[in-house]
Amino acid sequence: MLPFQLVELPDTRQSLPLYAYSVGRHHQYYHSRPDGFPAYQIFLIKSGQGLFCDLKNGEQYPLSAGQAFAFPPDHPHEYYPISHEPWHIGFVGFRGPLAGPILDQIGMFRPTLLQPELFDLCWEEIGGIWQQSNESNPQRLFDLSVKLYALIVRLQDQPPIIDADVRPRADEVRNEALRKALLLINQHFTEPLLISNVAKAVGYSSQHFQRLFLQHFSITPHRYLQNLRMEKAEQLLNEDDSLKIQDIARQVGMETNYFVRVFRKTYGQPPGTRRESRGV
Repeated sequence: MLPFQLVELPDTRQSLPLYAYSVGRHHQYYHSRPDGFPAYQIFLIKSGQGLFCDLKNGEQYPLSAGQAFAFPPDHPHEYYPISHEPWHIGFVGFRGPLAGPILDQIGMFRPTLLQPELFDLCWEEIGGIWQQSNESNPQRLFDLSVKLYALIVRLQDQPPIIDADVRPRADEVRNEALRKALLLINQHFTEPLLISNVAKAVGYSSQHFQRLFLQHFSITPHRYLQNLRMEKAEQLLNEDDSLKIQDIARQVGMETNYFVRVFRKTYGQPPGTRRESRGV
């Protein structure tokens, strides 16, 4: 996993036609940007499925493994996973005087969904940008600019997916009650959230809501919530060795003993043992 990071750039960035602003590759949870993001963004989906919502135009874009998505700056948006499988994404934000013109010329200036033939190469390119952005080599700024351009060119090897191909998948998440339920779960999974409360909030009985959720997403809401919590717990376990197990449990909305049992069932070992086995 490569955590989100902003790319530090000196004042010479003004002389570059393209320059990296942010980059990362990791499991994605609910994220909301009501004011947009100050850079063009490209997302690549390695596994799982998520939903990207353009809050300005009201459009929704289901994003699945093997797809890429381009999004312009300063557009309010939010995105979150909608599958039980972890939503593993890579992303790069970039700016520069040629950023807009280049994307406009190749048809990626507006929100654009793609299925690049060279997906694996593009995925590795984002990893290369992340690694190189941490180097102290004075040449790195120019190398990063070249990598960004190469990434954009490779993404257009296959034309954008036409609306007719996208809409059938979008229909699966059009139900407003289920969309609201997904938002509630993704926004509050770190709290002691009950599925019965989610069902009530979207206007269904608990039993009917669980049937409806399972029908649409092939996973029960309880399992979906539990998966989110375990993914977050694993992330916390790996990123901060100062966190106690009870603190991790609290941060994912679970009582400590229950958290340890669920973690052991999910990963085959208790959290303390798993941390030790990774040399943390």
